[in-house]
Amino acid sequence: MTKIKIVSNPYNRSMEYYIYKDQSDTWENIKRDSINSRLRENDEEKIFLPFTIKEIIDTIAKEYYVPGGDRVELIFQGTTDEYDEVVSVCNDEDLSGKVHLTRSTEILENARDILDHTKEIFDRVEPVISNIVKDDPDITKGLVKVSDALKDIIPVCIFGNYSAGKSTFINAMIGHEILPSGGDPVTSKIYEIKRSQQVDRAHIGFTYRGEEFGLLFDNKECRVVTGDKEKDLIKEIFDGFIAMEEPDLFQMVNKTISIVNNYEKKDKTTNLISNVIKIEIPFNDKGKMGQSRNEFVVFDTPGSNSNTNTEHSNVLAEALEGFSNGIPVWVSTYDNLDTNDNADLCNKILSIKALDKRFTMIVVNRADQADFEGEELSDEQVEEILEYNSVEEMYASGIFFVSSIMGLGAKLDGEMADKFYRKTFRQQRDAYSDAEDEYYTSLYKFNIMPEQIKQRALKNSEQQDNLIYANSGLYCIEEEMEEFASKYSAYNKCQMVYMFLKSIIDETGRRLSEKTAIHEKSKKKWEQDLDAKRFELITNIRNVTGDSVKQHEKDSKTYMTGFVSESLHYEHTAEELNQRDENITVENSQDANFAAYERNLEIARSSRDKNFKENLGNLFKGNFIDSVKNLATEWANDSKEVQQKKESHDAAKLGIDKATSDKMMEIVVAEFRKNIIDAQNRIGSTARGYWQSAAEKYRDELIRLITGSDVLSEHQRKELSNIILQYQPLEFDDEADKVFIKAKYLRGNVLGIRLGVSEKLDNARLANSYNSKLKKNLYEMTSMINSNCFNSFKIWQSNLLTVVEENITIYNPELREISEVIREESERILELQNNQQMISSSLEAIENMMAWKKLA
Repeated sequence: MTKIKIVSNPYNRSMEYYIYKDQSDTWENIKRDSINSRLRENDEEKIFLPFTIKEIIDTIAKEYYVPGGDRVELIFQGTTDEYDEVVSVCNDEDLSGKVHLTRSTEILENARDILDHTKEIFDRVEPVISNIVKDDPDITKGLVKVSDALKDIIPVCIFGNYSAGKSTFINAMIGHEILPSGGDPVTSKIYEIKRSQQVDRAHIGFTYRGEEFGLLFDNKECRVVTGDKEKDLIKEIFDGFIAMEEPDLFQMVNKTISIVNNYEKKDKTTNLISNVIKIEIPFNDKGKMGQSRNEFVVFDTPGSNSNTNTEHSNVLAEALEGFSNGIPVWVSTYDNLDTNDNADLCNKILSIKALDKRFTMIVVNRADQADFEGEELSDEQVEEILEYNSVEEMYASGIFFVSSIMGLGAKLDGEMADKFYRKTFRQQRDAYSDAEDEYYTSLYKFNIMPEQIKQRALKNSEQQDNLIYANSGLYCIEEEMEEFASKYSAYNKCQMVYMFLKSIIDETGRRLSEKTAIHEKSKKKWEQDLDAKRFELITNIRNVTGDSVKQHEKDSKTYMTGFVSESLHYEHTAEELNQRDENITVENSQDANFAAYERNLEIARSSRDKNFKENLGNLFKGNFIDSVKNLATEWANDSKEVQQKKESHDAAKLGIDKATSDKMMEIVVAEFRKNIIDAQNRIGSTARGYWQSAAEKYRDELIRLITGSDVLSEHQRKELSNIILQYQPLEFDDEADKVFIKAKYLRGNVLGIRLGVSEKLDNARLANSYNSKLKKNLYEMTSMINSNCFNSFKIWQSNLLTVVEENITIYNPELREISEVIREESERILELQNNQQMISSSLEAIENMMAWKKLA
């Protein structure tokens, strides 16, 4: 039997394939083993499992399945979301007989399940990082970019030739007529369109002749909130409002954009208005875009075959700076799919880092004008389209067929201001809403997508209440955007945080080296100017300090480990869990009246057996043949009754088992979390106690050295001893631990147990998983808390040491000045070390969440 393993890591966008070698009992990478396999042909720019898995498994079946032989054993290693996609492909009738799918015991967590915890960690360290890099504009810019990327903002970049109806498509997505439409190029600028948080407010911002302008639209009113309202352009805009009969918010925004576009055309030699115009507008809540929790930002770009703003792709790249996970959307018409007008633009746009090349969408607008036969494209048509040069370059997530006018009309109930829109919608309404109409059209059925995704899209579209919205094809497009934004963009966000924190650790390391060099230089000068006896005293104090740090760091680990093993006992035994399981089962059986199912089954069995005996005894009392027939008939009827009662009995038992297992998992996970919090408090208290004791021992040791020294006068010895005694107590910052412990130990299904088909828990396995995971986490948490307390101790110790050294040199003004420089540098170094430790802990927590884990 051939064994193939797929290892997918969406965090770093990698996918590897392995083949099992019986002779050596090892997994060999297919890239090294099978030089002719198509699995070697990974396009790293487009590695995205949901879109490629069907082709991958088809390839595996074609290359490794032998007809008439065993199925290929396929092991998948990746996230749960990805595994579900693989399952949906392998369940296909053509593949199920060739491939047998199993799941690896190593898994990755879904990014959407760890994103909130990643945000928590980043929010915790962001001010620390900001303080470290405030003098570095490049890193500060990176910090802002990561912070923005963690928000639920997804840019959608619309591009294509000017005749494709991009403006109408964007209007349909937003659900309002804000962009003017027409046959000539209507977009001479890049429009950045965000959803307004208020349903009756809109805002337009742009630069005119170097001056910033902001227009606020409040229902039917407009006012200038930024800029000179006496400027000619502003006056023309307001004159345009006066000429309107009954303007509303959206018509006024539409009018403003039209005037801005036309105004720019008056002087083609001068760029009067900024290349990017920002718009905030309410999105129609009858569509997915208006209901989404994600904040989609739509970028409308000039047509690729428009002569205006030929460098707009560079401007677009600047406008997208700070964004991530952008969705590139190429809008075309069916008859222009194979033209090269916008091929250059596509390549330029796909080179923008903020856009995710794995999710390029090709939108065929005005698809109702294409003369299709049947309800879907034929295999030959699909193959022909996919072979178009431009499509082959751009194809990733799918090709979507849409009528933007019908989609827009569906959201506005046909009440559109544009006369052509209105007329078209009314003429075609029946074809999109009446299944009995001879021209009934469902454009989403023509979509070209990976098969398992298309089947899901078909099902969702068919269940959509607004038939015109669904049949226009717009719903399917917006649903796929939402799916990507909510489920898959999270991987890039988590990875961005991880890579940024790694770079910050490198930067703090560099700064530590620089500051340490300055510190050592100052110390050397200071030490050269000290007299020999004072230098000897300070050297002794430093040696005691260094020994104290080393000894307590070592002893604290032993002490804390001993405390955990001796004092923290939260273990479960299988016997204990079995007893709980039995008690809960009894309760659930009573609630479900399971005894009645058992009685009914027993009654049916007894009745069957009784009837059989009676009929058996009557065999020779009458007509033998009739008696045999009667016996067979009644046995069959009674057996059927028994089977029905047994099925009811087994279904009830399965339900009780599932309820019991769910309750058991709920109880055990709750106890796990409660015990982690309890352990955190007890470990924290013990660690603080240890280090406070260590601080007191250090004080005593310093006083012993000071009072035993003949370098200082008796008055100086007493004064310095009092300073040491009265020095502020050791304090701890354990806020970081609370954040990291929450993110690291309390999220999701902390035990990793997945129920099988039987719905019955293996309590021995549960106890083992609980005990091993709790023990591992307790020791990890102990190390983290102890390390945090140790850092606080070192800072406190260093500051006290500086105070002591300053007082030893207090009578020498030059030494005091150098000592102050050393103290300041020491504080900066310790602060940097502490901050670096905090950032490292943050990185480790995120790394742990994104790492491979064993299924219990």
